[in-house]
Amino acid sequence: MLPRSDDIESLQGRAKRLTRDLKKQGGAEVTKTGVKTELAKLAREWLRLSPSLRDSGICLSDRLDVYDQRMKEILASTTTRARASALASKLAEFVKSAFDDVVVPLIKFEGSPRQVAARQILMAFHAGLTPDEALYIEEAARCVTVQCYRASLIMLWAAAIARLHGGVVRLGFAAYNRAVDATTTKKGTPFNRVKDGAKISSLPELQRSRDADLLVLGMELFGYDLQVFQELDRLLGVRNDAAHPGMAQPGALDVQQYATKLSALVFDRIPA
Repeated sequence: MLPRSDDIESLQGRAKRLTRDLKKQGGAEVTKTGVKTELAKLAREWLRLSPSLRDSGICLSDRLDVYDQRMKEILASTTTRARASALASKLAEFVKSAFDDVVVPLIKFEGSPRQVAARQILMAFHAGLTPDEALYIEEAARCVTVQCYRASLIMLWAAAIARLHGGVVRLGFAAYNRAVDATTTKKGTPFNRVKDGAKISSLPELQRSRDADLLVLGMELFGYDLQVFQELDRLLGVRNDAAHPGMAQPGALDVQQYATKLSALVFDRIPA
């Protein structure tokens, strides 16, 4: 994910404090392990954040090149003998110009409607996401920032299915198969969607199973009622429309509402 303006501003603040400490030592060799450790952390963090800044196109690449080179030099210097004045000079450009070159463009970008929508999508989901779920949701937010709303809907649905699959694994495949047995004895829609052959015995089989079947079985497995099922079934339809050619043109607001509903219907009901 793209770093926040606060993240870069905090990084610059650390660079300023380190620069003040280094200047107090003048031309002496840096012998304190703590100072070198903090310099190394600073350099590594910048180099970790820099690629996403570059990919976003928000900042001038030639300025990012300057900062990357200086941070690489600082990182190398922390493993060898180095004078405080030399290290301070390597930080000077970042301390002087990073706010204008990086923080201000990020602040402007964060104020754009698409970026606001992306943050709201992330905020729709509470803490406790699994790594796979978090990746899908972060990808959905990124898609919104570049107006790929169909792709965002697909990623959000994938996150929900990951949560449902996790719930099945936690309950066990025997419980899933008992839900199949219980569902196939019921008459009418939507229960007649599920066939006896829907039973599974492994995670790969679960991953190949139909989402539509899982939503029906969820009434037995997770205890939600027919109204929740109908809403989830409608959301699956929205996902399918997004994945196939057609005239549907979802917007940022549609994606935000989709995220809110999935969070309430799936993530708030089924623990990770």
